[in-house]
Amino acid sequence: NTPYVREILDRISPYDSAHTIAIMKGAQIGISVGVIENGVGYIIDRAPGNILSLTGHSDLAVESIGKIDNMIDNAGLRHLIRSSIQRKKNQKTGDTNTEKEFPGGNLKSGSIGNHKMLRQRSCKIGFADDFDAAKSGTKESGSTKEMFEARFNAYEDQKKIYYISTPELKENSNIEPVYLLGDQRRYFVPCPCCGVYITLEWTIQIEGETYGITYQRDEEGKLVKDSVGYTCQECFEFFTDKHKYEMNLQGEWRATATPSEPGYYSYHISSLYAAPGMKDWENYEIY
Repeated sequence: NTPYVREILDRISPYDSAHTIAIMKGAQIGISVGVIENGVGYIIDRAPGNILSLTGHSDLAVESIGKIDNMIDNAGLRHLIRSSIQRKKNQKTGDTNTEKEFPGGNLKSGSIGNHKMLRQRSCKIGFADDFDAAKSGTKESGSTKEMFEARFNAYEDQKKIYYISTPELKENSNIEPVYLLGDQRRYFVPCPCCGVYITLEWTIQIEGETYGITYQRDEEGKLVKDSVGYTCQECFEFFTDKHKYEMNLQGEWRATATPSEPGYYSYHISSLYAAPGMKDWENYEIY
């Protein structure tokens, strides 16, 4: 259902050249689940190492680890979650609501704004989810991004850092600057009318005409739902999102810029690509 996740997740392989991956995405389109949960499962089972899985808000950390717990159980990996250290009274930790231990590594969940916790960690793999919600820095500790990236200094040749977020206000965005540092990949899909590969855009103006998402309103100003669709910016033909499943399957990521350094990949995908069963084009607010 979400083929656009495949390449992004494959970057986590130790055989892939990526060291930093930035994802600027629409809300609720399967990226966080597809990349973070699947990525953690892969690391636990196939490429062990220390993981930081951080959220923009501290109150979301426990919820995040709960979702990872569900993945661990559904993937049959629970037998790998165990402490390597014997505690007092023959008790073992290693499976809590903020930390998981497994052979060859551990997972720590928390908030990217918790600079005290960041200073105490050295990790190989990191996920900064909801990155736009994090403070860009503090007077005491400086830049949040710089402090986060310093946690991976011991693994310069092996590190995998993921920045993931739906953007909020442009002037305060954390995710847009890290996206712009990468190769700014867009997901190109074939138009069902002409076959030319295009990116799905909300609005495109060409010689005074509007393309992208188009629609009509009735005499009372209400949306005519059957009128919502997409007018191709190449052939100017109209199609609806009933074609989206096949379009996504045939889609491909293409770089649109030169990255600031080798191994820095960045991805931008809007909610227009959301998989079947998620919101369709008619259910987004049209202004």
